[in-house]
Amino acid sequence: MSIQKITIFFSLLIVTFIGKAQTNPKLIKADKLFIKMAYVDAAEAYENYLKKSPKDFYTSKQLALCYTKINNHNKAIDYWPTVVDNAQATENDKLMYGKCLLANYRFDDAKKVFIGLKNSNNKEIAAWGNAYDNMFFYEDSSLTKVTEVKNINTNSPQFSPRFWSNKFIYLDEQKPNPFVRLFSAWTGETFYVYKVSDKTDSITFGKSTKYNKHIQSKKMNGPMSISSNDSIIYFTKSASKKDAKKIKNAVIRLQLFTSKYNKFGDVHPEILPFQYNSLDYDCMHPALNKAGNKLYFVSNMPGGQGGFDIWVCDKQNETWSKPVNLGPKINSSGNEVFPYIADDGGLYYSSDTKPGLGGLDIFYADFNKFKKEFSEPENFGANFNTQFDDFGVLINKNLKSGYLSSNKKNGLRDDDIYYFNNNKPRYFDSKLKFVDSVSGAPIAVSFTFMQSANKFEEKLDSGKTYDFRLKAGKDFSLTAFNERYKPINLIKKVSDQDSVITITCSLKSEKSIKGKVIDKETNLPLAGVKVAIYDEFGNNYLNIVTDSTGDYKAVNLPLDKPLFIGSEKRPDYFSNTEKFVIKPDSDIIKNIFTQKIVVGKSIKVDNIYFDVAKWNIKSDAALELDKLVQLMKDNPDIIIELSSHTDCRGKASANLTLSDKRAKSSASYIVSKGITKTRIKGKGYGEGKLLNNCACEGKVNSTCSEDVHAQNRRTEIKVVGFVKNK
Repeated sequence: MSIQKITIFFSLLIVTFIGKAQTNPKLIKADKLFIKMAYVDAAEAYENYLKKSPKDFYTSKQLALCYTKINNHNKAIDYWPTVVDNAQATENDKLMYGKCLLANYRFDDAKKVFIGLKNSNNKEIAAWGNAYDNMFFYEDSSLTKVTEVKNINTNSPQFSPRFWSNKFIYLDEQKPNPFVRLFSAWTGETFYVYKVSDKTDSITFGKSTKYNKHIQSKKMNGPMSISSNDSIIYFTKSASKKDAKKIKNAVIRLQLFTSKYNKFGDVHPEILPFQYNSLDYDCMHPALNKAGNKLYFVSNMPGGQGGFDIWVCDKQNETWSKPVNLGPKINSSGNEVFPYIADDGGLYYSSDTKPGLGGLDIFYADFNKFKKEFSEPENFGANFNTQFDDFGVLINKNLKSGYLSSNKKNGLRDDDIYYFNNNKPRYFDSKLKFVDSVSGAPIAVSFTFMQSANKFEEKLDSGKTYDFRLKAGKDFSLTAFNERYKPINLIKKVSDQDSVITITCSLKSEKSIKGKVIDKETNLPLAGVKVAIYDEFGNNYLNIVTDSTGDYKAVNLPLDKPLFIGSEKRPDYFSNTEKFVIKPDSDIIKNIFTQKIVVGKSIKVDNIYFDVAKWNIKSDAALELDKLVQLMKDNPDIIIELSSHTDCRGKASANLTLSDKRAKSSASYIVSKGITKTRIKGKGYGEGKLLNNCACEGKVNSTCSEDVHAQNRRTEIKVVGFVKNK
């Protein structure tokens, strides 16, 4: 559905004609038809002129506009290249060319055009370039499903459904009459009537009949809104025959009217006009909120952002307050139409100017009940939107399903109605608070919050919580400042379970940790090692890469709080993570020893002890094995063998069995801590791999001291391979 079709639905506007004065009679005739919006006849007149001047910029542009207005993008694409290749072409010409490319399934070409406009001084045009540079339209599209309804759609347009009880009401093409035939001669379009059908299930409906005769206009009918208790209806139709005679230039004005339902679903014959109707502009597309105390509608009245805008009135007793424009956050210099207010207060509408997939795109603006305003609107994305016209939304009470209208199937003017399921992440209410890391007491902060397009800066007093709206499943970034505390800078992914988000803040201190990163074998400092210090909440206190000195240092660390220091140098060295705590009495000097990864090289693990003839893991051995667990988590690509060795005393067979049980017990412990069992193997070697000459089997009598025997009683690890081919 094009903007031309919007004006067909709701008003035959006299377009302000922009262009140089023409002297050629054929062009003058074509321009007059264009001004009257008789785009079909205007296109024919321009084409006749263009036969003699094939590359004329002005005529090519007018032809491209004519075919764009009537949604004939197959023809429009024949003329836009001539326009944009001309030095007179504007950025808006190029934008329209990009949209025409989308409608002709030339997505990559359109993307190049849009990205070429990202540095435009016009914010609305630049937004298209930035949008196609980031391509967020297809985010979470797998979570949506759109299905065409049954027994409603035909080869003519059907759109903008509403429910009264279980009755499905929608707009359908009106059968031709003399007035329609006259109008069609100008524009190639027809008018619409209300139809009604019974609902069988979500996508299946019964036979349609013409809806309540009291609200049907013989000229033009448009979208309606029904109150949540099914008692009041607001609807769009053309001005009365009497008023139409007062309108100059044969302009058809669309106006809003209201009436009440009886218990049988019939509309009362008394039809009342909306108090802000005018013969100077259009009022159309009504949308009542659930409480019935706000009426949103579309108008091109003075004071808007341009084109058709969305306005709102508040109910005051039995009248409506003066309309207020929803402003540049919602509206644009183009057309914002077909608003719908869901039960949670969220606004759904269509725009032809905000960045989208082409044609009219559906947008959603969450209503922040704490701030009493709409959030920045978001493109509803694929699969709701296409490169054609998508509009006329109806949202069910579950907020996850509903109906929309689109001409995506056949393009041009064949609008159809579709049912959708939407499982994309939704907004929910949450609270944000900041507390001291030690005492847990609330503190005051200044903070900046950003999630998607929503960004705000706030000051929060001590003991207060900040009420706000979050979108589930999406990251948000937060920075916070209090002069007594360390700055907060974090990114967090939320779920709809995060009804309260607590940010822990640590007092500043002058304490520090410093040291060197050292090669354990050579005892030399290592350059090029990443060193990071962080806490359990993801706050970073250090993130550097060492130079040739191997030095690192972090200051102003929080006191009495678990911190982690990690080093990483892949693929040739082990990565390490260690836990530490800064105490008030002193700084920490801590050298980080890291070891080169050599496949097959054994590395001794200290302090893993077992009781005599036992292989169960003692608490002191568990502490050391936990370090191995961390080592394997820090180095997720290594596969290791953990081996257990004995001295020569005792029977060799018994030593072999005991050491194997100890090795496998140690490996099982590591697996129990979350390490994949294919990455670690436990194996006992008994006295088979002595480190010295302390053998004592058979007739050999060892004279080794206890300390020398102890060298052979050991646990070792060695890297035997990698999860992926290094």
